[in-house]
Amino acid sequence: MVNTKETFDLGSPVFDYEDFLYRIDGDVDLLKEVIEIFLEDTPALLANLYAGIRNGDAEVVERATHTLKGSAANISAKRLQQLSHHVQQALKKNDVAYIELFIEDLEENYEKLDQVLRGYLLE
Repeated sequence: MVNTKETFDLGSPVFDYEDFLYRIDGDVDLLKEVIEIFLEDTPALLANLYAGIRNGDAEVVERATHTLKGSAANISAKRLQQLSHHVQQALKKNDVAYIELFIEDLEENYEKLDQVLRGYLLE
């Protein structure tokens, strides 16, 4: 089995706090509010993505991945954004094997991101 970490450069940070804070003009309250919304919305989005994959529904997978990529970009979750992009590219090529690999990495990355983001909410 090929690991996407070996195949693609995923050196982007899980969460780029400084970038996100810069893009929202240093408003820490807004940062926390946006993180809370992301953490509330993303599990349902991921559930849709996984259901689309299980059901072989490329349209659902594309829509969920596109939304996830945008949400990740909004909060400077650069690795999740990058993984979402790779899922989209694999989907366009109908490369199911790579989609599954990226999904594994995406799940792992989201778990790490969730922990990191929750840490910022406690500050």
